[in-house]
Amino acid sequence: MIHAIIEDMLTPAQAREHLLLIDKYVSGPDGVRLFDRPMPYHGGTQRIFQRAETATFFGREIGLMYTHAHLRHAQALAHVGEADRFFRALCQANPIGIGSIVPTATLRQANCYYSSSDAAFDDRYHASDEYGRIAQGTIALDGGWRVYSSGAGIALSLIVRRFLGLSCESAALRVDPVIPPALDGLRVETTLRGRPVEVRYRIGSAGCGVVEVSLNDRPLSFTLEANPHRRGAALVALPPVLEQLKTEQNVLTIRIG
Repeated sequence: MIHAIIEDMLTPAQAREHLLLIDKYVSGPDGVRLFDRPMPYHGGTQRIFQRAETATFFGREIGLMYTHAHLRHAQALAHVGEADRFFRALCQANPIGIGSIVPTATLRQANCYYSSSDAAFDDRYHASDEYGRIAQGTIALDGGWRVYSSGAGIALSLIVRRFLGLSCESAALRVDPVIPPALDGLRVETTLRGRPVEVRYRIGSAGCGVVEVSLNDRPLSFTLEANPHRRGAALVALPPVLEQLKTEQNVLTIRIG
């Protein structure tokens, strides 16, 4: 579902319908889960999926909250312009202050990425009988496998390219922030082609859709990338940007929504 939305295989109406199905059946307090309940466990030879049927630990694919998939759901939310929900999804994957977002989260190391959120069931049978307790918020949720595979890179990419909305392509600066209106006035210090830049955001009610881009108080012209769900990304030609970049004290102002 989420990849179909991200790759524009669905109409806007179909995308909304699928997001509603995700909300109804596979959303939990810690994020979006792979399935609505665990695979049946029969013992002996596996019938469906080896890791889900034979692994000894109830976590990741078996526990069904795989952060990698949750982050792709966050990307789909950004693509359709759901700014508040996108930001919350990012926060659900961030262990810093996780208790304020996920009240049933147990204590966990705050300076690393977790590839899963593991409900603290005793075993598979306990999980199968009481899996609904996750959505009810009546069972603890542990930070799972840490710093695994490409997940941390996906998380960082979403923060930079989708939340802050900045990506430098071969011939253009792609600008497409998706930020909740409550964060209007956000300022970020970063670099662009090795030059220091302070990015300032002016955020309207939509939380997305670039209206204006300026560098050091000089407007930058741009074209819009196609997006069937909302106003698309702004593509700013790189040469004018590089010409205006100073050695220090650059200010890039982005107005959206």
